[in-house]
Amino acid sequence: MAFRFLHAADLHLDSPLRGLARHDEAPVDALRGATRAAFNNLVELAIEEKVAFVLLAGDLYDGTWQDVSTAIFLAKKLGELDRAGVRVLGVLGNHDAESKLTKALEKPKNLTLFPANKPHTEILKDLDVAIHGQSFGQQRVDENLAAGFPVAKAGMFNIGLLHTSLDGREGHAAYAPCKLDDLRARDYQYWALGHVHAREEVSQDPWVVFPGCLQGRHARETGPKGCCLVTVEDRQVESVEHRVLDVVRWAGCEVDLGKANGMRDVLDSARSALRGILDDVGDRIVATRVHLVGASPVHAELQGKTQWLRQKLLELAAELHGEDLWIEKVVIGTTSKLDRGAALAGDGALAGLAKSVLKVREEPSAVRGLDDALAAFKEKLPAEVLLAEDGLRLDDPEVVARLIQEAKELLLGKLVEAGGES
Repeated sequence: MAFRFLHAADLHLDSPLRGLARHDEAPVDALRGATRAAFNNLVELAIEEKVAFVLLAGDLYDGTWQDVSTAIFLAKKLGELDRAGVRVLGVLGNHDAESKLTKALEKPKNLTLFPANKPHTEILKDLDVAIHGQSFGQQRVDENLAAGFPVAKAGMFNIGLLHTSLDGREGHAAYAPCKLDDLRARDYQYWALGHVHAREEVSQDPWVVFPGCLQGRHARETGPKGCCLVTVEDRQVESVEHRVLDVVRWAGCEVDLGKANGMRDVLDSARSALRGILDDVGDRIVATRVHLVGASPVHAELQGKTQWLRQKLLELAAELHGEDLWIEKVVIGTTSKLDRGAALAGDGALAGLAKSVLKVREEPSAVRGLDDALAAFKEKLPAEVLLAEDGLRLDDPEVVARLIQEAKELLLGKLVEAGGES
């Protein structure tokens, strides 16, 4: 028997997209509606491909978001699938467990939500399919849920449906952790995972897949987003295809300024890089964070010009793609192209100072008084600067390390310049 199904996860419907309010020129309506539009694309794909069922591997909602219209929207779309004869089976993830909308959901008759108290098996007799799943009952689940899943049903195509960090993924909390061997031990043909927002085929024997989120929500969720279309024949996976469903594409834009000799070269290089990210996005809105990199002659000139550069790049984006290309942020990550080696040579005062700067470790404890300075600085900052989706996280060691590195580069550049003038 042959059939197809869709595997999706991490819908985060109506995610609030914190931080947009400070950008007057942001395509706010498009960004706020993107998660709904992407889910609508999922529904249309399921109907068009005549799939037998849709699997949702957790995080339908977005945590404490409480707009009941979100639950109404989801119920309406599931109803469309019901009328098309498409069943939907899902587990609740960590965001669903803390969401009041989960209880508000009017469950259509085609929706099966797996319980949280223990693993449950749903049998689709007409397809000889056994789907094993367990929801989160609370936001934080530290135990290995997969270890409690039953062994495969003989003579059936077995699917495991689980929201999990597996053995750990960068940027994602370690929820329902487990090992790949735990999954293999169940002898299922397919594991439909959720929680990790980047698409990943962890294994093909058996198939263990994170489809990624349906729609990127911020600058760290770049690239095409969507779901998996899985084809099954004679109780074996024939193919797993990634189908792109996002309507707003977050794209990284790296601009190498190694050969830039002035601001005109900076803008020309940025123009070329922005054109490059527009080649494969179709008619989608594109949001990008521009990273200026490279050992550059204009490194010193760029310092303190972040906002000026962003405004210039917004003008350039409008020229290239109208209102459908938005510059979310400009990050200056260049280094000085001056002869650092010469400046460090010798026993002079400048060389000694430069060497001392280089020795500073990129951690708060290495800079005397930094903790107190950061605490005082935080008290002076508006709350939204610290609490926004991409706010200044001064409690994050990685953020502080980056700031120390940037300060070192700035100081070294000034010292090298001073050495060249002496």
